[in-house]
Order: sequence, then structure tokens, then C-alpha cells
Amino acid sequence: MEFTNFKDLKVYKPDPEKIKKQYEEITNRITNAQTPDEATNAILDSFKLQDEISTNFDIIYIRQTINTLDEEYSKLNDYCDEIMPVIQEYSSAVDKAILNSRFLEEIGEKFGKHYIDLLKVSDKTFKPEIIDYLINENKLQSQYRKVVSSAQIEYKGKTYTLAQLGSLMQSQDREVRKETNELYWNFYAEHDKEIGDIYDKLVKVRTTIAQKLGYDNFIQLGYDRLLRIGYNYEDVKNYRDEVYINIVPLSNELFERKIKRIGITDPHYYDYSLTFKSGNPVPKGNCEELVEAASHMYSKMNHIASEKFEFMRSHGLFDLESKKGKAPGGYEAYVPGIKAPFIFSNFNGTSGDIDVLTHEFGHALQAFLGSSYVVPSYRSPGYECCEMHSMSMEFFAYPYISLLVGEEQDEKYRYNHLVSAINFIPYGVSVDEFQHFVYANPEATHEQRKAEWRKIEKKYLPHRKYEDNAFLESGGYWLRQTHIFDSPFYYIDYTIAQVVAFEFFIESLDNYKATFEKYLKFDRLGGAYPYKELLKEAGYENGQGIPTIELMYNSEGPHKDTCQIIQQNWEEIGINVELTNQEWAVFL
Repeated sequence: MEFTNFKDLKVYKPDPEKIKKQYEEITNRITNAQTPDEATNAILDSFKLQDEISTNFDIIYIRQTINTLDEEYSKLNDYCDEIMPVIQEYSSAVDKAILNSRFLEEIGEKFGKHYIDLLKVSDKTFKPEIIDYLINENKLQSQYRKVVSSAQIEYKGKTYTLAQLGSLMQSQDREVRKETNELYWNFYAEHDKEIGDIYDKLVKVRTTIAQKLGYDNFIQLGYDRLLRIGYNYEDVKNYRDEVYINIVPLSNELFERKIKRIGITDPHYYDYSLTFKSGNPVPKGNCEELVEAASHMYSKMNHIASEKFEFMRSHGLFDLESKKGKAPGGYEAYVPGIKAPFIFSNFNGTSGDIDVLTHEFGHALQAFLGSSYVVPSYRSPGYECCEMHSMSMEFFAYPYISLLVGEEQDEKYRYNHLVSAINFIPYGVSVDEFQHFVYANPEATHEQRKAEWRKIEKKYLPHRKYEDNAFLESGGYWLRQTHIFDSPFYYIDYTIAQVVAFEFFIESLDNYKATFEKYLKFDRLGGAYPYKELLKEAGYENGQGIPTIELMYNSEGPHKDTCQIIQQNWEEIGINVELTNQEWAVFL
């Protein structure tokens, strides 16, 4: 599909009857195929149809999240929520026909064994009798987004969205931090029951779906929906245990040092976002200037990255500024019809804006390089590897980060980013452990879920204390985490990816150019292999299993000593970010 700008792309109201006939025709061709070629040609046509439908749905979703107040796209998106499960019934019939084909072996030879394995897992996640429940699940997810997007918070004569409050919540002025944090969390407290009811309905409908499909509860179904092959929830539990033993003490130590550094003797929850007494690193310039600086960065980094970034700029494939009615968060969405990704964000003047231009573009670069696969499921890997592409790009930006923050904040940003990367891991596994509790106990009340969150939070994030905020002390923090509502069990993937991203970073310190080429190879592999094999193909030792946290401490381990390497590298450039030598020792 040729296009000049994303805003010019046309969409149409999907016609379920037309789509049904198209899928039925393909299903019959596969079922009645007399030769392997007849079967594989029909499958190729199913890929084309899937791309056409996905393109239309993706554009509608993107435009609706850009402005949830737009009546036209809100109605279209609601309609898509209703018919998506119906369309899944038609596409699922194609998958069943493939799995029952007498030419299955030849189909596997044509498209790969992994394609067949993915079909087998996906086949377990759908039956026609769950359609009405899937429609309800989609509606509830959209309902949550609309509630959070509705926030209009008044502060000192100005109106802010939740995202726009972010920079004020990190202010050097403690009173401003306190006031804006209170406003932010008051919004969730005021909508506590409403959001709690939405989530309760989501948990119950997902549990019902799982039971109708023959699962004991939603946990394994959640894993199968994510097409996880090669590891299970026991492996993930062991991984969380390693985080608790090895990373939590380090994270807590980093927090204690930070509080000492910023000179606060009685830290409160609204102080946690401040890293330096002189203020956190912030982007250099406004949104337009930041994108221009990122363009310069990628031109220095690698010609392929630069080419793809410029394509996105010239074709209107960014929507970055926070505004009224915009959905929360940020994402990258690949649109197959244009063979290009779209990046959505809510810039708010914090270092998170920089992370979007690195993290989300890491996703986007992989989407470009994986787009050559004919099999749609091969274009991108599972979420755990997807996030490796994005989180590694954050580290590849280090040598050029002064373009985005200015030379005076260069070291500050890198220190803050690295510490945040380490501290994120305990939070990420908290979200995962919470969700395992929720779906193992679907009858728990909203208050019981909040109490369990607070219990888990105290386990992995013991420094968090909320005595002066009843809502947070009761366990309300998780209500802001959109993944819990939209993508159950996804969040642990970020932490697995973070650990592997450290490996890319370490290699880049020794040979940046060669490591980036290795990274591009990893991008091009897409999702043509399951998790373990994919990392093995990319040449990473963690491909043998779920990454272990020993890389943070074990100098005899396969990764050497990550933190020692980081410290040595930064000592060589004379880093000075209000840190004492003793504080740097935490990385040994």
C-alpha cells in the first residue's frame, strides 16, 4: 500500500459477512486440496487476508487512542471490539483445516516447524462458544482506557492529563512534588471502585473463557495466548525467586543511597521519583527539537537505523505529545499493509520522552527488518524477545545521548537510566506475581486484590512506604498499570528482556559496531524460532533458558561481572554526577 502520510490512510467499517465468505473459501480450499501446492497457496492467501484485516483494525485503534474523544473512531473501535472475536472464529477454522490437512508435513516444510507449533498452541485458545465472552473482554479493556484517558486535573490554573503531570511529579521543589503526586493518585482513588469493578469483570470473564476451553484457570491460557513455547509458569516463578534473592537487596541499597544523596531524612512516596538534588535529567528541547536530535543520533549510530527513522518522520508515523483525550502510555504498532510501524506516546518533559525515542524505535526497527517474512507470526518474536530489541536500543543510545539531553546531563542520564533499569526488575516481577495471585484466586474481592498487591510490593519493593497516602497504603498502585488490564502476564517479559539487554550493552562497550550488527541480525530473525532457539541463533548464552540474575554478581558466570564492567567504563570517562566513590562501589 503506497502512502504519503499516515493521516491520509483510509479505513473502512469491517464487513463480517464478507470476511466470513473469504475465510470460508480459503478453509474449503485447504480442506479439499489435492496437492501440497494447492494447500500452501490457500494459506498464502489467508496471510494476505489477515494482513488486510489487521491493517484496517490497527489504523482504527491507533487513531482512537490518539483521541478517545473522537466519536467516529470511538464507534469504529467499539465495533471492532465486537466483531474481532467473530472474525477469530473464521480464521481459527483456517488454522484447524491446516492442522487437519493430509499435507501438514509439506506445509511444515514450506513454512517451518515453528509455524505449525504456533498453530497448535493458538488452537487451544479458541472455541466458537467463547465469542460473546471475548467481545465482553474487549469492551472492558476499552472501558478502562476511556476512564484513565478522561483525567483532566487542575493545578495552579492549568489543566493536565495524567501523563502531563509527570514532569511536575519529579520537580526539585518538594512541595510541587507532593501536591502533584496527591492530585495524580487522588484521580485513581476517586475512580477506585469504578476501575476495580472493570477489573473484577475482566478477571471473571477471562476465568470463564479459560474454563470453557478446558483450562483449570486463566493462568495457562494467558501463557498460551502469548504463544510461550519452551518455558512455563514454574520457570517464571524460579526466575522471580532469583530476583528476590539477588536484585531486591541491590535495588533497596540503590534507593537508600539516593535518599541520602538528595538529602531527605524522612522520605515520602512523592520523593521516590527524584534521583538528584539538582533535578533529574530532562530532554533538551521540545518535542520537535527532540525528534530532530534523535534523527541526528541515528544518523551517527547506523545507516539502517537512520534510514528507517527518517522514513517514519517523513510519513507521519509518530504521535508523541500528550494532549486532552489521548489514551495513556506509549506503544509501537506494526501496520502490515504499509510494512511500517507507528509510534504512539505521551511526551511530558521527563527522561521518559527519551526512552520512547530509543525503546519504541527499537521495536520499530525490528518491525521494519522483520517485515520481509511472509508468515505474519514470524515478523516479530514473542514479547520477551520483542522487549530485548527495545531495551537494548536504549543502551545503544548511550554514546550519543548528549544529543538528546545536552552534554551537561550526559552522565546524569546514563546513571539514572542504568539504576532505573536495575530497579525496574523487582517492580516487573511484582506485577507478574500479583497477576498469578489474581487468576489463581478469581473470586477475590477488589480490596483483597489491593491487599495482596501491597503484600507483594513490600516483598520486592520494601523501600516503598505510603503512611501519608491511604489509597497507596491500601494497595492501589497497580491500578495505573495498563498491562494488567490489557495484556495479562505480559509484564514479566520486560524484566527478562532487561537482563538480556545488559548483555548487548556489555558487548557494545568492547566493540560497538560489531555488537550493533549482531543486534540487527537478531532483529531480522523476527519470530521464526521459539524463545530459546531464537536467542541461540542470535548468539546469546541466555538462549539456553530463562535469563538468570547471577550476571549481576557472579564474576565467574558467563557474563563476567556486569556491574564491574559498567563501573570501570564510566570511571575511565571521569563520570561525576553528584556521586561519591563509595556510591559507585555499589556496582562492584
